[in-house]
This record gives sequence, C-alpha cells and structure tokens, in this order.
Amino acid sequence: MPAWDLARPAAWFACGLLPPDEWHRFLTAYRAADGPAVPADGDPWPALDVPARALTVQTAARAITKAAAEGRPLDEIEQALVDACDRMASVPPELVHEEAK
Repeated sequence: MPAWDLARPAAWFACGLLPPDEWHRFLTAYRAADGPAVPADGDPWPALDVPARALTVQTAARAITKAAAEGRPLDEIEQALVDACDRMASVPPELVHEEAK
C-alpha cells in the first residue's frame, strides 16, 4: 500500500516534529511527481491517517522501551511521540458503535 511510504513524514508532521512548511513542500513535490499514496489534490489524511497513527504508536513504544532499558527519561522527541499517542487515544465519534454511545 503506497500510503505506508509516506507514513513516517506524515507521522512526524502530525506529531509536530516536521514543520508545516517542510511537510507541505514535501507533499507538493510528491504530488507533482504523481506519487500514488495520496490524491493529486485535496485532503491527504484519509489515505495517511491509519499508517501515520500506526507508525507513531510503534515508534513511541520503541522509544519508551529504549529509554527504560537505558534508565533515562524520554527525550524531547520521544516525549512528542508519546504525547501524540495520548492525543490519539480518544475515539472519534464516527467510530463509536451505536450500542456504546
């Protein structure tokens, strides 16, 4: 799935680790090269949301285990990943089943 090719930069952007101007420059160049992961225009997030979230969670988990193994607190980047996971923890209303409401 081509969207996984963009998961890392999309995750970095969503976590605040990739500045918006760099993300937009990257995305514009990707689209200009007819990259298949996102539509040529419009919102790229329907295609990128799941891969970016999955990579963020995986990277945060690795950061936590690495910091714990080294007996140190999370650094700024590692904390940004964990914070992004915390923000993702809430379930959007459109994903809540009717019986759970």
